[in-house]
Amino acid sequence: MGRKKNFIEEDILDRSIVLFQQLGYHATSPEELVNHLKISRSSLYATFGDKRGLLIRALHRYSKLTTDALEQIKRSAKNPREGISKIFDLAVKGCYQPGMPNGCFLVNSIIEFGPHDEQALQIIQQSYNDSRYAIFHFLEMLKNSSPSHSDIDMETITDYLVNTMSGMVVSTKAGMDEEACRKMIEQTLSILK
Repeated sequence: MGRKKNFIEEDILDRSIVLFQQLGYHATSPEELVNHLKISRSSLYATFGDKRGLLIRALHRYSKLTTDALEQIKRSAKNPREGISKIFDLAVKGCYQPGMPNGCFLVNSIIEFGPHDEQALQIIQQSYNDSRYAIFHFLEMLKNSSPSHSDIDMETITDYLVNTMSGMVVSTKAGMDEEACRKMIEQTLSILK
């Protein structure tokens, strides 16, 4: 019979997201993982296999939390513009968490790994597609509810908005402050008026 775990896996994954976002995957040592996660090395490896296994699970966790938040926005937004604005707000909120480096864990990971880690890239692309679908959903609502938007090119505007949001997240890593970010969002969303 295996030993009972003295931790909740989601808590460990949430802490690993913070650490990987602060230091980057490659710069995080096994010792830092054990100290930050507050579990033994044997528990870490028995549960997640290795550092890379932990990363993959952390990426899945972050992606799921993001997807859940997007679904909540889709259910609660009163109108399409508000929905898209809330999606941008979700991205911004993640960039300015106290004690965290600017940026998004998924975007930071794609910058760190590029196309060299196929499994990580798949998770990141799925999350990107979820964001894209949520924005497309609201644009479709806008197109169907407003005669002035009936001829919008949904694919192009969706790509424009998603890529603007991604670029904005990258810009936060370069030091763009939150106020500038908010102004950029407002300017970007002005195309939907």
